[in-house]
Amino acid sequence: MPRYLLYVLIPLLIAGAIVGGYFAFRTPTAPDQSTPHTDGKPTDSTSEPNGSAPKQPKLVVFVVFDQMRGDYLSRWAPLYGPDGFERIKKEGIWFSECRVPYACTSTAPGHAALSTGAPPSVNGIIENEWYDRATSEMVYCCQPLRPYELVPPVSPELGKPSRGAAIGYSPQRLLAQTVSDSLVEATKAKGRVFSLSIKDRTAVLMGGQKPNGVYCFDSRDGKFHTCAYYGRDAVHPWVAEFNSSGLADSWFDAKWERLLPPEKYEQFAGPDDAPGEARGFNGQGHTFPHSLKGKLAKPEKKYYEALEGSPFGNELLFSLAKKAITAEKLGHGESRDLLCVSFSSNDLLGHRWGPDSQEMMDVTLRSDKLVSAFLSFLDETVGKDRYVMLIAADHGVCPLPELPSTKAKYPAAQRVMISKVATDLEAALNSVYAGTPTKWLEAFDADTWPWVYLNYKAIEARKLKVEDVAVFVRDWFAGRGYIETAFTRKELEDRSDAMEKPFKQAAILAYRPDRCGDVIAIPKAGVLVTPYEGGTNHGSPQPYDTHVPFLVYGAGVPALGQRTEKVSSLSIAPTLAWALGVPAPRNAAILPPEAIPVRSK
Repeated sequence: MPRYLLYVLIPLLIAGAIVGGYFAFRTPTAPDQSTPHTDGKPTDSTSEPNGSAPKQPKLVVFVVFDQMRGDYLSRWAPLYGPDGFERIKKEGIWFSECRVPYACTSTAPGHAALSTGAPPSVNGIIENEWYDRATSEMVYCCQPLRPYELVPPVSPELGKPSRGAAIGYSPQRLLAQTVSDSLVEATKAKGRVFSLSIKDRTAVLMGGQKPNGVYCFDSRDGKFHTCAYYGRDAVHPWVAEFNSSGLADSWFDAKWERLLPPEKYEQFAGPDDAPGEARGFNGQGHTFPHSLKGKLAKPEKKYYEALEGSPFGNELLFSLAKKAITAEKLGHGESRDLLCVSFSSNDLLGHRWGPDSQEMMDVTLRSDKLVSAFLSFLDETVGKDRYVMLIAADHGVCPLPELPSTKAKYPAAQRVMISKVATDLEAALNSVYAGTPTKWLEAFDADTWPWVYLNYKAIEARKLKVEDVAVFVRDWFAGRGYIETAFTRKELEDRSDAMEKPFKQAAILAYRPDRCGDVIAIPKAGVLVTPYEGGTNHGSPQPYDTHVPFLVYGAGVPALGQRTEKVSSLSIAPTLAWALGVPAPRNAAILPPEAIPVRSK
């Protein structure tokens, strides 16, 4: 072998041995094996002799609060009770500086990264939707490769779903292994996986390829459904019982009131009617109280949408999660089990009222109470020191640009209508490239933002080079007062200066050539590019969109309290794998944070 190859191979082998050894000691014996006592009799691998606390949990609960910003855990801490977030902060680990490392901080990329430990460039989920050049159509992240019915089926008379694909859902477009997949593989399917949410994309992307159950809510009929893709022709009996219980209808006459006196909200949030807020669901106004039924005589779609977009949506999902634990006896089986629960209501209402609203403060306080109730339930049903709970979020959110506090912190703050951006860009292209007006953009709207998909056929018909047009688009964006920077796909494929240009590394981690557009635009801090005249969104690599909570509590987790070192959200999936005692997902980019203890086999 030539000597120069040795200089290359030896360091690689050493690095591989170090990483492999790290996970060897972080990953205990597969949970379906047994560890012998000195008397030679086998025992449960999760228990130590003499009845001491188990080394490993029997159940890992992964809780995601959709759109919960990392600063909420400290901002409203004086109002939290002692048994929710504060219990975990005190008795577990709170990584207070957890950041999403990639651009495009949307719900689907967030959940895919949380479950795989891989960025969108690897796991393939670059956005909630993207333009597919092969079919010349928009593709939903969980759209199956062929139609599958929902189970139970939804009557065609109820119309198309409020979100997602009309042909069902599946994880087929997710290209990386999830923690769920690793558990199923390592335990030969003895470890069970259930994934629950209001949104289909969140349940699907956490559940992986072969879960025991994936369930999400459908506002057309007010029931939880799965999809025929998962091989079921009927929901689990406990889901059928839950759907028929009428719980989803029980808030029909309820009003969403503040949990605490109004003056607390004025002190810790802001006015109840703030500039930039959108109206709520089903005729709701800007201020408390919020009715769910509006003018309806009985529960139907608009009521269920209002239910989803209120704290009661979280309560509904929590009730289903408790039902899953008791009915399936999760945490009491032969192997370890994983329950994934993504609470979508925080996000749905956050889009309407924003992160500084009294509504967001209220749902976060109620989330704290929910965590407290969840921990108490697990203590009673699974047993303290027999479970681990990990809490995270998929992304944060942009403050309302109309608020004085936003303008004071971010001088460029403004609301920019995406339709005007597209019109102005098309006009600029027609101006610089004289001749017959051309449809320059194949896809560019709120669904593809921040990616611009150029019209290759039109550009080539003008005998122009796509890359030249992409450079013009990049420079045009750079000249807008509301844009921080922009990159072409060619620039993202050149990583030599990735660490020198602001946001380029984040854009690289979000870029997958077969799914992304030709130019990505990064707005300035406080800028909201949107199709809506009120409310807010997320999706940028700005700090308010990338700062997320990361808390770990339970069996084998030391009471280290707050940790202030910066950690990546990509370390959450390996931490889940550590808790489960299985290998980290194959495409996981990094190891668990250093504060996570090494487990001995």
